[in-house]
Formats: sequence, structure tokens, C-alpha cells
Amino acid sequence: MLKTLFKASLLYASCLFIQFNSVNATEVTILDESLVPVETRSTAERNKAISVALQNVILKNSGATAALANPIIIARVKSPNTLISQYGYHDIDGELFLKVNFDHKRILELLREAQLPVWGKQRPLTLIWLVEDLDGERSILNDGSLLDSRQIFKLEAEAKGVPLIFPLMDLDDNMQISINDVRGMFVEQIEQASQRYQADYFVVASMSPNANGVEYSVSLFAEGNDEQEMKTPLVTHRQVAVDASAAVTGIISTVSEYYVSRYAIADSGEQLNSTVTFVDISEMKQLVEIEKYLKQLSAVKAVNVSQMLGTRVTYNLELFGSLDDLHRLMALEPRVFEAESNNDGDMSSNNNIETFIVVPAQKLEYRWRG
Repeated sequence: MLKTLFKASLLYASCLFIQFNSVNATEVTILDESLVPVETRSTAERNKAISVALQNVILKNSGATAALANPIIIARVKSPNTLISQYGYHDIDGELFLKVNFDHKRILELLREAQLPVWGKQRPLTLIWLVEDLDGERSILNDGSLLDSRQIFKLEAEAKGVPLIFPLMDLDDNMQISINDVRGMFVEQIEQASQRYQADYFVVASMSPNANGVEYSVSLFAEGNDEQEMKTPLVTHRQVAVDASAAVTGIISTVSEYYVSRYAIADSGEQLNSTVTFVDISEMKQLVEIEKYLKQLSAVKAVNVSQMLGTRVTYNLELFGSLDDLHRLMALEPRVFEAESNNDGDMSSNNNIETFIVVPAQKLEYRWRG
């Protein structure tokens, strides 16, 4: 079944389409679809699968498992038909799946109605350094691995909308890092080996079988964080899971919950406004791209152009969250960098993403690279 689900994941990448930008953060562009295995094409089976699909989509758009316990969400899961845009059956290697598409705008409206956070399309890219112990043999899980755990990571990351990459473990990696470096949490060495992958964060993890199941540990670090002198993890967790699949779920959940706490935005219920100015705008194409970008930010409720003066364009923003929320989200976008910066890099390419938390009181000024 795992093999079939993995093939389904590859064939139907629309369940979570990930676009890797030239640097750092990743755009998850399709969050309104789910592929659910079914036994038959009966109405009862279809209705059950649609409810499961809606739960999957809610999870991808909110990032919080607790969202599924919200009374408003529970009610809509029981009666999801008005949220559906289309559905269809697919036969993959002799197994039947129902693919369900939901109206993305209505999904977001549902989350706002339930006063739940919304996790936008732009999400941090995470590099996983994992030592796995199988039958007494330890290895660093690499991107091309055929082990079950690699496939489980892919499926679980897709289910939660968390963009992940694994090291290639080619000659360059093997010259820089060893199993003992990962197991011993030698963060400085791991960070150095991570730089080639241009991820926003990296995870140091392990999985090892024991008498009670699979023991796993996970620690999350921000890439390039000069202020973390002692390299203290942003979050760390250790537990014994019933099996490898549950261990992978635990690792992804630990990472996902941290990201949701920083990047998923709930409606504050307050009247919050801000202005954002982009400088050196010379083409109409840039105006269109900027407005489209601002409108899709989960912290932004409404966007209006308030002033155009020479090559400067100022937007009035009505916000769901705070200015800090807005600034954190904009720090994820590789096409955006601060106007006062003297380099040509984006907000996060030469600085740690965790440092962009202090927001100017009044105006935010940026350049658009697009």
C-alpha cells in the first residue's frame, strides 16, 4: 500500500505542487486538492472520502492538527459538498483513488470563520539531516534513497504542506559531514554542509528501533543564524513512536508546529493597517506582480494603491495579523528585499530568516526583483 501511495503521490503532484525558488523559501502553489484511497465507487464510500479529503486540505492550509477539532470545521467536514469544485476517480496500479478539488477561497473563508490561522503559499524550505538505524546499520538518509522512510517523509510532508529536501550525500557531502557529526549534534559542521542547499532551516534528527517501537529525536535550527552563538535549537523533541511511520509523523509535526507558530496568521479581530512602499518600479509588469503577491499573503486582508510618485509605489494594507507577521512573511519571498540594503540579495539570502522580526513603526520600503 505504501508503494502505491508513493506512486500516487508522484503521479498526482497537484496534491501539493512545490515550486523551488532560486534561493531559500518555497512556494506551495496548490493547497486545495487531496487524493484519498477508496474501496468502491459507492455513494457512501465517496462521501466518506470527500470528508477525509476536506480534513486533509484544512490541515494543509492551517498547518494545525487542532483545527480538525474546531466545532465549525467538524460541522463542515460532515457536510462538505458546498466547498467542492470538482472530484474524480483514478485507478493507480490497480488501486482506486478519489481526487477532490475544493474552492480555495471558500476554504480560507472557512478557516477565518472558525478563527483559525491560515498558512500561506510561501513556506520555509527545510533540509533534513537524519541518521537512521536499520538492522544495526546506520546511514544518513539521502534524497535518492529507496528506503521506506524516505517515501513516508514525502507523503507526510505533502499531507502537512511542509517543503522538505534531503542531502544528496554525494562526494561533497561525504567530505564535509559524517554520521557521527549528525548523531553528535555538531551543529557548526552540519550548518557548513547545509549551505550548498540554500534552505531556510535545517533539521538534525535520528530514528532508531528499540523494544517499544522506534525512538526518534528532532532539533530544528535556522540556517545562518549568527546570533545563535551556542547553536541552541529553535525547537527540539524526543519520543518513542510505535513504528517508523509514526516517528516520521512526529518529526514533521514538530517542524510544522513551529512554522505555524511563526507563519500561519489568525485574524486578530482588530483594525490593523500598514503602508508598504516599493521603490525603483519601472514597468507595469512589476506593479501587477507586486499587487498579486501582496494579495495572497495570509496576513493581508485588503490591498490598495495609495500613491504613485516617480518610481515609488505605496500600498495601503489592511491586515489580519500584526506588522511583525507581515514582515516575517515578506522575509520568505526571494523577490523582495529591503530598500535600504546595499546588496542585491533578498531579505533572507545573506541573513538568517529568524532575525527579521523588528518592523519599522510606520513605513516599510522594499525593492522588487522580478
